[in-house]
Amino acid sequence: MWIIYLLGLIGFEVLADIFVKEHSLTKTWWTFAIALSGYVIANISWLFSMRLNSHLGLGANIFSVSTGLLAAFIGCYFYGEILTVKHIVGIVLGVISLILLVS
Repeated sequence: MWIIYLLGLIGFEVLADIFVKEHSLTKTWWTFAIALSGYVIANISWLFSMRLNSHLGLGANIFSVSTGLLAAFIGCYFYGEILTVKHIVGIVLGVISLILLVS
């Protein structure tokens, strides 16, 4: 059950990251407000996940790697950002770490 709240954490965190990026480009108050709300809801989801006895190490790693992957994808696809070799190596190592933790 805790994985559902972890998915909520990931979803709202990525949504907030998108609106922070939009705020950096447009400087509108509403993008900042949505980003802040997304971060608050994401952290509430994390609290519920922890309350349901999630594994801290596993949950934190799933969150970190998945938000990093999603942010890299969104940055490249929607904002035209370029991944360097170091970024790609970091992404590969993050995915390997998740595989090792889950197996």
